[in-house]
Amino acid sequence: MAEGTLIFSKMICMINTGKIGRFGLVAMSVALTGCSSVDDDADVVSDGDYEYVVDFMEMIGGKVDKNQTWVTGTAISATVKTSGEAVVSVYTLGKETRTLYARKKVDGKGVLVFDIPQNSDEMIAFEAEYGDGERVYRKMDLSTALNQFMAVDMSRSATRAMAESNSVKNPNSALIGTSNSSTEGRYAGHNFGYTSFPGWVWDDLAKAVPESTDAKNNKMITNYELISTGPFYLSLLYGCTGTYASTILGYYYYKEKGVYSDMVMVDLMDVLIHDYVDGYAKVQYQLAGESAGTWHDANFDYRDGDGLVKNKFTTGQEKRQGDNAYNTLLVNQEYGGVDGIQAVRGMTFQINVPVGYRLGFYLKRDGSMSDAQKKQLTKIGVPQKYIDVNRPFCFSGSALNIGEKPWKSVIRKYDGYTFMGLDDNAGGGDNDCNDVTFGLTAGNGGSLPGVLLPGVQDLDNNKYYNNDGTVTDEPKEVYVQNVVAGRDPFDYGTPSTPGEGEESADVPVQDLPAWTIAYEDKGVKGDFDFNDFVIKVVPNTANKAKVYACANGGTLDAELYYAGPEGDVKLGRMHEYLPARSNVGDKIDFKPVLIGEVEWPEGYLMTKDAYRFYILLEGKKIAVSQTPGSVPQAICVAGEWRWPKEHVNLSTAYSLVGEWAKNIFTSEGREWYMHPAKSSVVSFE
Repeated sequence: MAEGTLIFSKMICMINTGKIGRFGLVAMSVALTGCSSVDDDADVVSDGDYEYVVDFMEMIGGKVDKNQTWVTGTAISATVKTSGEAVVSVYTLGKETRTLYARKKVDGKGVLVFDIPQNSDEMIAFEAEYGDGERVYRKMDLSTALNQFMAVDMSRSATRAMAESNSVKNPNSALIGTSNSSTEGRYAGHNFGYTSFPGWVWDDLAKAVPESTDAKNNKMITNYELISTGPFYLSLLYGCTGTYASTILGYYYYKEKGVYSDMVMVDLMDVLIHDYVDGYAKVQYQLAGESAGTWHDANFDYRDGDGLVKNKFTTGQEKRQGDNAYNTLLVNQEYGGVDGIQAVRGMTFQINVPVGYRLGFYLKRDGSMSDAQKKQLTKIGVPQKYIDVNRPFCFSGSALNIGEKPWKSVIRKYDGYTFMGLDDNAGGGDNDCNDVTFGLTAGNGGSLPGVLLPGVQDLDNNKYYNNDGTVTDEPKEVYVQNVVAGRDPFDYGTPSTPGEGEESADVPVQDLPAWTIAYEDKGVKGDFDFNDFVIKVVPNTANKAKVYACANGGTLDAELYYAGPEGDVKLGRMHEYLPARSNVGDKIDFKPVLIGEVEWPEGYLMTKDAYRFYILLEGKKIAVSQTPGSVPQAICVAGEWRWPKEHVNLSTAYSLVGEWAKNIFTSEGREWYMHPAKSSVVSFE
């Protein structure tokens, strides 16, 4: 070890033990400039003036964790097995809106390498989509390790075709038998087999529409209709009701908003009195660890669980007792939800409504329609023939319902799937809207119908968003046009635009999560606001990454470079994109500037490759350090990160950052970047 390095190494040790003050270090800094190696008992430091190093350690109140890389991410390598060619995706689990982490075509065996934000998930979901429409799902638990490895078997669990019941052989009673034939003229019929969903859909629904909880009190969208974008599919999934009377699920549609005179109503099937249709269970589930072809039947009778150990109910319907076909909620509770239910599949119907028409869903019960509902339906112009049916209805559109609580349906999205639920009591009930629930999947057109009345509600700010980005209390006609064009009504983001030659790609290009890289410009004497230059990097599934200039808090101009697969590429000077001292005040004054798109080959990860984006200032290279334990001159943060205002240090803006800096594995500290002092960071609003 060189003499100067040895002296500095000992001095750092003395600093850490309180045996030397900052003045003594500063006095020696001239002789030691350029030294950055230290022994194993001391902090590793960045090149530059050592006053910067000491000031930083004072700010965080201690030493930098030797595992610290200054990237808030976890790298994952997953070896995936498939039954032939499939598109494998990895995404968030347990979130209303899905975040895609990786997507790749795998034929038999492949490896997916990706990174996720630290502490963003305890579990992630894998999905294999085969060309015939079948999907296989698996969930994986995560640890706090910075690098994680896993093997995932995504082999086919079953075909999409109808399968005979495993629980009941040749059902023959009126209650559970074949008398509910969908092929009879009374029903619209089904011929689309089963659609597979991940086992955690029942967990999602139990959270979204909990039993006996008023849906509006649970902040659900309870008054809505849809706009048709072409054929799509409805799959039965889940239910929880004590009603045994005949109850028919159906859909309605009409052309002009609020004009119901041309309304058409289509009955799909009876969903409650029978467990089976043409001898097939409406819903089936597969337990974790079972063989591929083993499926069990389920129903919507909330008391039907008399064969389950944990169940305290016994159904009053004798013909349902002892048949091993239980209620969906009770089965989920028995087997531990997401940990015990491997897959769910539901009988599937195609809904085909003219493009641009409004549509909704209903449950039609045995009994007589109330005079109040007859009056309401007559008032708004519903054809008399449907009123003459004289049965109580629960509609998704509240204008068709009655009572002080006219909401009888909900719509919500979890883990990338759109769910709907209906209540079965037209005149009262608990309005939990989970008596019969179903999932929607896109048809050949590749899109779901758009949501109308009142629109899509952002539960964080109680605003309603149209797909054109406008905020409104009532969707505008341009929204209708956008929906018909095929936008997912629950996707607030912007789809990635394919690059040159990508239009015909087998796997559509989609953006992956964004990352923010924030720099201190010289590393000589820092104010540690990490806003001297801020960029955003957005990788995508086409092995490219978009680069945006977001802030320029420094007065000195610098050059931005990218060290990619073809060598170092100059992306331009900072002041070409944003003027000095821009976007570091109370709010964003200049929109982020798209610098360009760079190659981002398979295997590149922000957790290990953020250093590839560096700035060059007065001959000095500034980047995210490749040496764990360094005092940083740049940090890489997951997501659309809000950087500190000018001259506000990182620790003031984010009080938990010091805990993370000193111990990268502390659970609270790992979420530091999600908890800003709002007055100390820039506002994006």
